Amino acid sequence: MSAPLQNHGEKDNAPDAAHFLHLVERALASNPELSPVQGAILVAARQDIARDSKTFARLFGMAHAIVLRELNALIQTTGLVTQTKRDTRTLRTHYQPTSLSDA
Repeated sequence: MSAPLQNHGEKDNAPDAAHFLHLVERALASNPELSPVQGAILVAARQDIARDSKTFARLFGMAHAIVLRELNALIQTTGLVTQTKRDTRTLRTHYQPTSLSDA
């Protein structure tokens, strides 16, 4: 997984990559069953960085199929995110964190 977030100086309000990775590490420590990609999906949703599979794949430089596989596993096994919409043609899946993800 490539680093999707860059620090562009103080003029830019882009999220801090180091802070994002720290949040992913915290999510993985709290939920050891998560894969690193699932932790990143969860944090990106919580931080409102990406709440659909295509956007997440583009921002993180990952294949959409991999994101879909990880997202589906995250939705089906953890209950930390829920699917809100899915495009049947492109398979773009929209999701949001659940109240369980706040714990």
